[in-house]
Amino acid sequence: MKRYSGKKRIDINQKSFAFTHRYDEDKFSFEKNLTKTGIFLTKINNRLILASLFITAIFLVVAIKIIEVNLFNQNEQSIFNKSYTEARGNILDRNNNPLTANLRLANIGVFPNKIYDKNKFVNSVKIIFPELSRERLLKKINGKSHFWIKRNVSNYKLQQVYDIGETGIEITPSYLRKYPHDELVSHILGDVDIDNIGIAGIEKSFNQKLVKNENEFISSIDIQIQYAVRDELLNGIKKYKALGASGILMDINSGEIISMVSLPDFNPNQPVEDIQSDGKYFNKNTLGVYEFGSVMKTFTTAIGLEENIFNLNTKFAVPKRIKVGKNRVEDVHAACDQLECSVKDIFVQSSNVGTIQMVRDIGTNLQQIYLDRLGLLSRININLPELASPQQPDPWRDVNRDSISYGYGLSISPLHLTVATAAVLNGGYLVKPSLEKINKEDLKVFDQIFSKKTSDEMKYLFNQVVLNGSAKEAFKESESKLIVGGKTGTARTIKNGTYDRDHKMTSFISVFPIHEPKYVLLTVIDRPRGVEEDFYWTNAGWNAAKVGKLIIDRIGPILAINSKYELNNSNLLINTSLQ
Repeated sequence: MKRYSGKKRIDINQKSFAFTHRYDEDKFSFEKNLTKTGIFLTKINNRLILASLFITAIFLVVAIKIIEVNLFNQNEQSIFNKSYTEARGNILDRNNNPLTANLRLANIGVFPNKIYDKNKFVNSVKIIFPELSRERLLKKINGKSHFWIKRNVSNYKLQQVYDIGETGIEITPSYLRKYPHDELVSHILGDVDIDNIGIAGIEKSFNQKLVKNENEFISSIDIQIQYAVRDELLNGIKKYKALGASGILMDINSGEIISMVSLPDFNPNQPVEDIQSDGKYFNKNTLGVYEFGSVMKTFTTAIGLEENIFNLNTKFAVPKRIKVGKNRVEDVHAACDQLECSVKDIFVQSSNVGTIQMVRDIGTNLQQIYLDRLGLLSRININLPELASPQQPDPWRDVNRDSISYGYGLSISPLHLTVATAAVLNGGYLVKPSLEKINKEDLKVFDQIFSKKTSDEMKYLFNQVVLNGSAKEAFKESESKLIVGGKTGTARTIKNGTYDRDHKMTSFISVFPIHEPKYVLLTVIDRPRGVEEDFYWTNAGWNAAKVGKLIIDRIGPILAINSKYELNNSNLLINTSLQ
């Protein structure tokens, strides 16, 4: 009999096995699930720990880099702070002649902690830039912060700075805005600051477009015309010993400003601080508001004709003087040889008394409505930042109605006057003035304020002023009188609270060619003095009109204005008469 040895024999041919012990199946299942959950949670915890360590490491790297840049490696500041100026888009005239340019220069900065011999460095810089203050340089060089020694430095000066041999010098590129024509278009273009940001004129109005330097800005200005207008205005100031002058030439149908001159002007290539200090930044044409005198009779006459209140042959009593409020108004000379004068004579001879009689028939309400529609009671709308709002009476009484009819009591800018006059003579349409060249296909339809009939009648009256009226003396020897129409205006200016007879602002608003108007020209002379050849007269017909005539004669060939205007007076009077 064999004894049991305690070892179980295994049959390798056995196909199945059976456990010889018993177990709790439910308990085993619970323990198995618990083990899986633990393993899953352990994996999650490990991943969170790794992610936290990774984020912490990144944070530490960034923090260390920031500390390094700010404390130990100041030349990396340019990573965070833009230390150079960029080139701006250029401005061109309507014929693609450049009005601006960008000159590449350099900015010179210093990191004081990297300058080896600070006293020697200051001495060297002072030799190169003698205009700099030694005390300020020493104060900055002994500090810790980066500073600019000089900005917009030429290559010649830049090489001298390089030759100093210090490693703490920082050179960054810059672009200096240059204006090749100096003062010629200064009030139109404006100016930029040291960071090449527009601060006046087109440079400011279109700054967002120009800083991108993507496209050139094509202005409406003709640089040849601009030169001629400015030159004649300067001659006028010299001849009549005037304080200043201004001029505007505008396309009467599109509103494009061909020329705009305000004198005195400034050189935008000079430092901004020097320009602002002497007041030459002031643009008379858009920022100044003035009482213009008799040129305002244009609107009084046009309103009455449009509303059929009177016609060119209608006669009004014109006494030697008339009472307006507490004052008495009189004419410089009689409008006609009779006690009653026609609307034509009143306008052509510029009668204050007759115009007051006309506006009293028009009425206050109608006057306000038309002046408002002409834009004379609101700020002018043009793409310049230097704009002024008119100064108008409030409330608008009868005395204001009368004084405004012949040019006092309402202060407007020269551009207001130009645009409103264009609306009277271009067929009645109120154009929107623009300093940006307008393509013919982009022209908009403007509001019509006056009928073509009224506009034609006013063209006739304007031409009569040049042929037989207050501008006759200026055009008596000029062939252009046949194609030009105009209106003079002489206004006394206020001195010490009262209107001074010796302080005048004279103006001449003209249109040409008068038979089919294309351009409107305004010339204004500020406080002209009489000259011997003109018998010391100081009214507009003896100065502003003469300057206007010289400008038209000069720019006419450039603009190809060579047609003659012949008017059949009798036919026109028959057609416009309401009798």
